[in-house]
Amino acid sequence: MIDRAIMRSVFTNLIMFVALAVAFSSLTGCPAPSASSSNAEAPNTVAKATSTQTKSTQYPPVPTAIAQADIELLDGSTFKIADRKGKVVLINLWATWCGPCRAEIPELVVMQELYRDKGFQVLGLDVGDGDGGQETVEQIKTFGEKFKINYELARLSNETSGAFYKFAQFNGVPITILVDRENRIRALFKGGGPNILGEMKVAVEKLVNEG
Repeated sequence: MIDRAIMRSVFTNLIMFVALAVAFSSLTGCPAPSASSSNAEAPNTVAKATSTQTKSTQYPPVPTAIAQADIELLDGSTFKIADRKGKVVLINLWATWCGPCRAEIPELVVMQELYRDKGFQVLGLDVGDGDGGQETVEQIKTFGEKFKINYELARLSNETSGAFYKFAQFNGVPITILVDRENRIRALFKGGGPNILGEMKVAVEKLVNEG
């Protein structure tokens, strides 16, 4: 007869394995080895104001290192996140080689189309080739055409990517930040997967329809 203690140990280990499998199935992402910030991971967060703090000004502003960084568009011009004040912006850090990034693109395309007329904009910021270099403009354009991307694409320098990783406490992609019309952060999503996308869609819908 099998010892009860052994059976109890096997059963306990099985329960732990199932719990971990469920947890990690909802958070997937690709590492960003070129980042120099901490590897610590924090949970996805949606900023909330208290019952007496309902105005946009009660939410945290986009960090200066991100808001004022020069970001390169595919036509060679540059812009700053701060320039997009007045719009609801979904900032999505991604790369062409990242599987979870690819998987969420169709949903980002749908959101861009659905809320375009409500002052909503998705920004797809490419973090590079994973080895410390930038992906070429041609690579990104070709990828965008293949996936029928209808939102703006741009490239990040390693320095600016590092600022995002440091803020998110997550050295990987995708990272997605929802910013309101006052350039304040309403939600932060790290990694990909159905659960995260579901939370993201709810947060975007609520914000674009906010009075």
